[in-house]
Amino acid sequence: IQLAAPFLIAALGETIGQRSGVINLGVDGIMLLGAFGGYWTALKTGNLGLAVLVGMGVGALLGLVTAVVSVTLKAEQGISGIGVYLFALGFSDLLFLKLVGTPRPINQLKNIGIPLLDRIPTVGGMLFKQNILVYVAFLLVPAVAFLLNRTTYGLNIRASGENPAAADSLGVGIPRIRYSTVILGIMLAGLAGVALLKRDDIF
Repeated sequence: IQLAAPFLIAALGETIGQRSGVINLGVDGIMLLGAFGGYWTALKTGNLGLAVLVGMGVGALLGLVTAVVSVTLKAEQGISGIGVYLFALGFSDLLFLKLVGTPRPINQLKNIGIPLLDRIPTVGGMLFKQNILVYVAFLLVPAVAFLLNRTTYGLNIRASGENPAAADSLGVGIPRIRYSTVILGIMLAGLAGVALLKRDDIF
């Protein structure tokens, strides 16, 4: 469950961006760079909350870069996404070699049990005794569904992806919507990278 949660967070973020009409193929690399940002912060400060914020900040910064390239400059999204992936993959490896070198352990987010539910045989320990990011991952599923299907902002997102000409004629700011969804989606990819730090084979 813990290993699935990061990929769920990243997939939800990518869903938001894709529904607005922007495909990002650099998610894997962004997760790695977000993971390094969180790892480095936790290593130096011991503050896991700050590590989560740094991972999301790395994602937001790369989201802004991706939005500029894909939305403003209108670059081919597949090629630009692969470019972001290769950059983040190489840069995270370089930063690790230069700043860390040898893998060092960091504090891990503690598992939090949900009273009563965590006592259910087998399923309780598996589903209801996890760290906070696992709970966030599963809570994001209904939250993203509500955002896309039950809000005006979500309607504008879907209109921007499905029929941008019609949305533009109704006064929807397509670039603004796409900027916001790309930054938000890639910020979630950065958060997913931090959630990956439970794994031993990231760096």
